Amino acid sequence: MGEVRSEVGFWRAVGRLRLSDVFSVETAASFVLGIGLAVGLFALGTPRDRIEVASLYVGVAAALVAIVFAGVALVTSLLSDSYLRLLQASDSGVLGFLRPFMIAVGVQVATLLGAVGFAATAEFLPPGLEPWFFGVLSVLFVASCLEVVVLMRSVFMHALLRTKFAQTLENERRRQAGQ
Repeated sequence: MGEVRSEVGFWRAVGRLRLSDVFSVETAASFVLGIGLAVGLFALGTPRDRIEVASLYVGVAAALVAIVFAGVALVTSLLSDSYLRLLQASDSGVLGFLRPFMIAVGVQVATLLGAVGFAATAEFLPPGLEPWFFGVLSVLFVASCLEVVVLMRSVFMHALLRTKFAQTLENERRRQAGQ
């Protein structure tokens, strides 16, 4: 069990990311929107405003964690044995299918903990550090939201693969029935 545990962790999933996964449209959008929000609230708001926004992040991030967790539980429970064997035979295996979920949950949990930590400690942070902490938190928040898009893309890709797999099985059955 320990061997399997080391394969399914967040940091292992991060370590297996390809550069194209790291430098994606969603990642770029997370930086642009998160930094834009942070700069805007720094220029136009007060530390109290940033604390209130971080408190809003808590509710959204918690909901996203719950949605992704429920989604992965549902998706994995619906995988057929034959499709699991097909996934296992692929280059990335079943773990390749599950890694995006692990990364999404990891980013969302980091956002959740960061938002709670920021809301609790922002008033005590040095004035030069507080806006930076909020900026990092805002980037993480936007990334947490956009991870849902990444997961939807992954689920759609697997739906297409399952459709092709089902068609291949059907063609094989027809071929065998015709012999």
